Amino acid sequence: MTPEFYREYLSADARKRKLLFVMNPTKFQACQYLIRTHEERGDKIIVFSDNLYALKSYAKRLKKPFIYGKTPQNDRMEILQQFQTNPMLNCIFLSKIGDTSIDLPEATCLIQISSHYGSRRQEAQRLGTQSFFFLFFLFIFL
Repeated sequence: MTPEFYREYLSADARKRKLLFVMNPTKFQACQYLIRTHEERGDKIIVFSDNLYALKSYAKRLKKPFIYGKTPQNDRMEILQQFQTNPMLNCIFLSKIGDTSIDLPEATCLIQISSHYGSRRQEAQRLGTQSFFFLFFLFIFL
């Protein structure tokens, strides 16, 4: 975190800290870099976020499709089909709905920008339902 951002983080209450942690501009830049790098390599990337505000914010800023609980079924199916078949769509953002209900063997890279950090089952499902070659956790302080 930049010194200014870190000062704000230290003075915030627990709820605001969680939001600041996931919305850290340095974390966003790292995510952006990883997506760009892996897209250039031809990888198919899934970015997971349990924080819906971060999921929507990151996806919109990076102009990537996202799926979360309120995404209509037709839109979900269209996004997933495009991810699987369209070489121009190499990155999608998923909320925790992608933990157990989606099988995307095309995915070769997983980036996790936020998690509840308590569920080993959740991590195992995210890894076990897809064939990932690369795994990056961006929940560390940058």
